[in-house]
Amino acid sequence: MPQLTKNYIDSGKVSIEIRDFPLTQIHSGALMAAQAANCSAEQGQFLLMRKTLFDGAVNKEWHDGSLDDLTTFGNYAGVIGIDRAQFESCVTTNRHLGQIKADLALAQQLGINSTPAFIINGRLLMGAQPYAEFAKIIDTIISPP
Repeated sequence: MPQLTKNYIDSGKVSIEIRDFPLTQIHSGALMAAQAANCSAEQGQFLLMRKTLFDGAVNKEWHDGSLDDLTTFGNYAGVIGIDRAQFESCVTTNRHLGQIKADLALAQQLGINSTPAFIINGRLLMGAQPYAEFAKIIDTIISPP
């Protein structure tokens, strides 16, 4: 959401923390995709890999977390410009699996069962929301009435 980023995150008024919630019940390759995104973060390319993974899912370029998907994700890494060998080693050794599972457990504890979900200063906001909804909540927190 570019306007949210520009007005709140880039200005330093708000920070954002992204957690994993791979929906494996509807997309069996989601867990490997979450690992791929986290492994890309090690090389400074989390957001670009995340976008590439989502686009690839929409285009049905990957499916079930198989070796074919690992090859596809490795190809994405090459296009993005990260070290493919380092990336693939990270994914195949499940380096970030513990954190992904911890994120899933926390989401369940908080009552999150779908994406997207947002927690703004302790308030749960479920589903895709317009900019105005985020702005209303954030502005109330930043400058209470």
